[in-house]
Amino acid sequence: MAQAAGKLGLEMSIAAAAFAATPRLAREAEDLGYASIWVPEVSGPDAFVTLGAIAQATTRADLATGIVPIQIRTPGAMAMGFLTLGELSGGRAIAGLGVSSPIIVERWHGAAYRKPVTAMRECVTILRQLFTEGRSKFEGKVYRCDFKLGMQRSQPPPRIYLAALNPPMLRLAGEIADGVLLNYSPPAGVVAKIAEVRAGAEAAGRKLTDVDIAIYLRMCVTEDVPGAVAAFKRELAGYAFVDQYNAMFARFGLADEFAEVRRLWREGRRDEAPNALSDASAFKLGAFGAPAAGRQFVADFRAVGVNHPVVFPTGSGRNPVEDFTTTMAALAGA
Repeated sequence: MAQAAGKLGLEMSIAAAAFAATPRLAREAEDLGYASIWVPEVSGPDAFVTLGAIAQATTRADLATGIVPIQIRTPGAMAMGFLTLGELSGGRAIAGLGVSSPIIVERWHGAAYRKPVTAMRECVTILRQLFTEGRSKFEGKVYRCDFKLGMQRSQPPPRIYLAALNPPMLRLAGEIADGVLLNYSPPAGVVAKIAEVRAGAEAAGRKLTDVDIAIYLRMCVTEDVPGAVAAFKRELAGYAFVDQYNAMFARFGLADEFAEVRRLWREGRRDEAPNALSDASAFKLGAFGAPAAGRQFVADFRAVGVNHPVVFPTGSGRNPVEDFTTTMAALAGA
């Protein structure tokens, strides 16, 4: 079932900059009232190991991968990881799954990136079987599995959230997932995304309220607004060569800006490329400055149907740990 309407999550990318402090910071976040802790996985640290440490330092907050690419671990390996996290945390595990990009999956990991929507559907089918029955015999177009777990489950099965950008994955999330995790979207863009989730849910005989609507919200509470905006544009420019993101950004009216990022990058002018993104676009996708701006940003997303905003603290490029803790404290309870 969907989460309660007032929940607020926190993304912990700070783990890469201050890994040893991550469990302490997660405990502080829980004490501040954050209802969920999300740990991404790109090139390290490992999300499962990090969340295992956080599980020992917290008692109430849900613990989510946000996200892990499904192609770089087998479904059986992921099931073991999520079930172990569920046991360690007393049933607080959320399996946040995504299909990532060909660059990460193929170039970085040497795995196959094919039929992403089919692959996700099949992966979730196998995970559900392993979560509930401890056994999966499956033969699909992407995955094959004949696996029996050697561990007993004493906690409720982990919930499954799908990272989704574009209509096919959004509809799949509505059809089969407990939640959906959105990303890099303005409030106006979220309306159409939720409509796709609703369509998928209703086609499967479900209700939209059966799906928790979560979204990463990039924000930085800081006096150095130009520095925070510049850092965010550098981050955002890194997605210019990811087709799924470009398709989404085009729907938000940003196609020309991202095309210019790609042009400058290909010409070797990589330091200039982020400047092709306007400040207006940055403020369309994030909030930077006073706490009131961040709180209003959260409120704008709640108003269009998001019931689980996830604060994603960004930085100004100076002290990432300080930026993280300042933003975390200032937006608690938003």
